[in-house]
Amino acid sequence: MKRWFLALVCGVLAFSALGQEKIVIRIAGHSVDKPVKEALIRDVVAPKLPPNVEVVFEPVVDDYKQWLLTMLAAGTPPDIFYVDVYWAEEVVRTGRVRALDEFLAKSEILKKEDLIPVLVQAFTVDGKLYAISKDFNSLVVFFNKDMFDAKGVPYPTAEDDWETLWDKVRRVHNPPEWVGICLNPDFARFLPFAFAAGMPFLNPDGTAPFARPEAIRAAEWFSAPIREGFGATAADLGVGWPGAAFVEEKAAVVIEGGWLIPPIREGAPLMNFGTTFLPTIDGRRGNYLFTVGYGMPVEEILPSKRPDLVWKVIELLTSPEAQSYILSIGHAIPSRAALLSHPVLASPADPFQEAMRTVFVATGLPGTVPFSFAPVGSVYHIVVAEALTKMFTGELSPAAAMQEAAEKLNKELKR
Repeated sequence: MKRWFLALVCGVLAFSALGQEKIVIRIAGHSVDKPVKEALIRDVVAPKLPPNVEVVFEPVVDDYKQWLLTMLAAGTPPDIFYVDVYWAEEVVRTGRVRALDEFLAKSEILKKEDLIPVLVQAFTVDGKLYAISKDFNSLVVFFNKDMFDAKGVPYPTAEDDWETLWDKVRRVHNPPEWVGICLNPDFARFLPFAFAAGMPFLNPDGTAPFARPEAIRAAEWFSAPIREGFGATAADLGVGWPGAAFVEEKAAVVIEGGWLIPPIREGAPLMNFGTTFLPTIDGRRGNYLFTVGYGMPVEEILPSKRPDLVWKVIELLTSPEAQSYILSIGHAIPSRAALLSHPVLASPADPFQEAMRTVFVATGLPGTVPFSFAPVGSVYHIVVAEALTKMFTGELSPAAAMQEAAEKLNKELKR
């Protein structure tokens, strides 16, 4: 009798297991994230899902934005996809990305107030939230303490304004051993300073703001190290980007984000370096927020047909446990405000931990705006980059270069 009963129970259990339909939740993202994402899914996400649910990360090696737009248009997107703040609004405007507010309202794991406010703003379009930030970055000042000590110059600090920072950079400049700062004609570095100086994204009448006094003031300041000879571009120093110049100890100062931390750890682990916030102008500070979030397609084209499970995976990917995991391996800076007290960010004696903490805090400071150019688009920063290049090469003065940039953008805006 007992054997018969046990056989019956086992049969019922086997039938139930077989009767569970396998559900695959597909996540698409940048190929560089593959090792970390697969480990995160294996160690943090999968154990908290039903056994019949499988989560698969699908790396995209092509032009990711174009790939995603094509998949959405064809009605064949993955269940979860990366959304970059740079083009988030463009993707949302396709009408094929689902707003996540209804899920957030019911969630016990994730609330809007758990996220750094600017990260919510970054993916909010017309009052609705379309992606949950997975991690982020902002700009800070990296400086080589040994170089400053060698020249007897005080370190850059959060109290520096534009003039005091450049004064320190001039004094630490020590060619041919090293330059004061490695700085490229990079719109992503320049524009936060222009905004801090008071330049609006567009004039009230919708025209280009680059010929305004505030913009010219920022251009004169930003280009000063190259025009006056106390800085150099990456090309001048024979490296691919300013971060490499810093790692190779060819520059005392660079303006970079948290992405510079791993190269320092790998290439110069014993470097005596520090980090601080960007300098102020008239008490104001600017910065860019760089972030990527997790988005979900509208239900009509959701492959799994299970928005509840898709949201569950997004919750798990952005849970405190998942973000602590990512932070502990130094892969990225998490989006939950509460993780500022995480042990990895707690030691000011460790320059790598302090750097991550500086980037984390910088994101929440007034003046930080999402790295987005909607509704104008990429032409906005293209004309700025061209103007900066002409300043750096001496082809045009800052005022003339910014005037030309304004004329070019206005011409495009009229089309």
